[in-house]
Amino acid sequence: MKNLLRSKPGIPLLFFISGVSGLIYETVWFRMLIRVFGGTLEATSTVLAVFMGGLALGAVIAGRKADGLKNPLRLYAWLELLVAVFALGATALMAGLPGLLAPLLPEGGTAGAAALTAVIRVLVSAAVLLVPTALMGATLPLLASGLAAGTGDSGGKISRLYALNTLGAALGVLAAGYLLIGHAGEKGAAALAAALNLAIALRIAAYGPPDREPNAPARQTEEGTRGYRRLLLVMAASGFTALAFEVLWARLLVLTIGSSVYAFSAMLSAYLLGIALGSLYAGEQADSTADPLPILARTQAAIAALALAGLAAFYFAGAAAVHPKYMYSPLTQASDVFNLFGWSLLIITPVTFLMGFFFPVAAQAGIRAAGRVGAVGPLYSANTLGTIAGSLVTGFILVPQLGTKFSFILTAILAALTGTALAALAGAEEKKRFTPWLGAAVLAAGAAFIIPDPVFSTIARRFARNAPGFIAFHAEDRAGAVDVLFRDGERSKSLYINGVAVSGNGDAGKLMSHFPLIFQENPKSMFIIGLGAANTLRSGVLHGVKVTVAELLSSVREAAPLFAGNWEKSEAAGRFEIRVNDGRNELLRSRAAYDAIIVDVTPPIYSSGAVNVYSRDFFKVASSRLTETGVLSLWIPLPCFESDYYMILRSLKDVFPQVNVWSFPGRPGYLALASNQPLERRPQVLAQRIKRGNVNYELPFVTPEYIIKTHVMNAAEVDARSAAYPPVTDDKPYTEFPLARFMAYSPLWF
Repeated sequence: MKNLLRSKPGIPLLFFISGVSGLIYETVWFRMLIRVFGGTLEATSTVLAVFMGGLALGAVIAGRKADGLKNPLRLYAWLELLVAVFALGATALMAGLPGLLAPLLPEGGTAGAAALTAVIRVLVSAAVLLVPTALMGATLPLLASGLAAGTGDSGGKISRLYALNTLGAALGVLAAGYLLIGHAGEKGAAALAAALNLAIALRIAAYGPPDREPNAPARQTEEGTRGYRRLLLVMAASGFTALAFEVLWARLLVLTIGSSVYAFSAMLSAYLLGIALGSLYAGEQADSTADPLPILARTQAAIAALALAGLAAFYFAGAAAVHPKYMYSPLTQASDVFNLFGWSLLIITPVTFLMGFFFPVAAQAGIRAAGRVGAVGPLYSANTLGTIAGSLVTGFILVPQLGTKFSFILTAILAALTGTALAALAGAEEKKRFTPWLGAAVLAAGAAFIIPDPVFSTIARRFARNAPGFIAFHAEDRAGAVDVLFRDGERSKSLYINGVAVSGNGDAGKLMSHFPLIFQENPKSMFIIGLGAANTLRSGVLHGVKVTVAELLSSVREAAPLFAGNWEKSEAAGRFEIRVNDGRNELLRSRAAYDAIIVDVTPPIYSSGAVNVYSRDFFKVASSRLTETGVLSLWIPLPCFESDYYMILRSLKDVFPQVNVWSFPGRPGYLALASNQPLERRPQVLAQRIKRGNVNYELPFVTPEYIIKTHVMNAAEVDARSAAYPPVTDDKPYTEFPLARFMAYSPLWF
């Protein structure tokens, strides 16, 4: 490491800082674009593909030019400066995109609307992300060419550069996920990342690296050309398996570490840490004159076997995760943060260590075959394109068709087959030596077949321990595992997503649907974010209004008839419509005006993505989609922090002049109704509307007296009590980052 830092005074260390800034940008941009296009798998995959595609494009272009430059380090400094400029521009542009794109987004759930939406996603994402990400992707080939004396010593330098950059990326993930966004906001985090880019550019400019003779490419033989092309395919295959495993690990670990932004940051940092350490370890091997193909083949076989061992480890991790808190959130106090890293480091890091070892050794083999250092660009690009394919194929095809377990086994088999191809390239003798390694991978795959489905078994054990009953429905959706649990015969029905209790056939959903309609003279339409157990939908239908529901998971829609009688009859009569989409995105592109908008999302408040429907910016969108007398109905679930409760109310009050709050005995949460007009108070009028909406059919206890008795805050009281708290905004999503409140031992309201 000391030798590394001494070369070209600190320049490799600057690439570490570049990795920090790059992952801060990625974290911020993904959050911002999800608010524009929605949190569906299609939307996030599109953004990921464009982001990674930009990196690949930059790497290819720079790789072709790097060896012919007299001063690639000077150009690298300019690239860092341009990254800062274009990244800040992209961040500013994305902040205003929701309002700019709203008129362009097609409404409805038709195939034509979906296709047009996909085209808009690609074009807009590319317009915003392509330049800054291409500039980022160009940096590795330039640095590799600038620091290497030729093809003979490039492997070790690439290994260490890649290690430092990836280690910086791991730090960037943790900094953004645990500190920067929660305290400085998204724009503040991006500004800090830009400052790091600027510091890198100034440092290299101050160092003033001298011009050099361009790296002379070695004469490339026909055999070398064939070998290089084969390695491009190998790099693509390894990238495919790497991202496929990441997608599958995320689906598994959400059951044990939860869905908070901290959990995702912990998992991704463990992934990147393994790659960084593996790449650093590969330094000596990368410059070895021995044929690298045998060790690369064995590395792929070891990746397959170790990943499958991790699948078994997760099965036992799930067996231990049966505490009742896992049915709500594994993060309920500050010390739980450490548990988020435990299983991630144990299951993910050993495999990604091998992945990190594989890349620089394979890259050096490709450089020698091509005869030029700049060949690392296309090799990196091929690996990146493979990661795009791995993410898309796993999320859209493998998991929905095969489930997580068999997708995992298939991905491991692909890694072992990649090793087999490498062994074959090394010759007949090495192919024989590789047989035991392949046999170990095959045995691991066979053992994995015997292990029960880790997703279903984890959820089933949790139910058996804490809520014994009958699992009436189980499906692995593209976005998560969906279960319906019946207890006490069929008297108690509950919906779970990724093992977390989401909704049931209780009264809360009915109250949040009936109340906003009771306060209106002649409501005709309702928009619901989150189908859940379909309580809010059924209550709206009782009032005779047309109900539109936005639901993120298609499997929740499939399970809905289990909760509702006469489902097919009501659907055929056109009383409701369900659109499988992110609720905020569906509302953003809606052209209709609704008399009621109901928000009831998956608890807890700090689950990743929930803040997108609790922010002041969302409330502005909702206000623009309400009729003149329309009402926004927002459920604030318990447990929550007192500060979260008042920050949400403050955010509502910043948009709506009228905010009223109800608390219902025995029900876990508060109901806030926000409107532009004062709510009806006359008991006789309320009684007529309760009768009109058939409310007593579902809730016989709801009377004008009950409405008055359970009312806990009017608009003036909300204004007075929430004034001292900051609003929750898209830029500063305080409720999604509760770590500081956990560390301060702030009590949760129950």
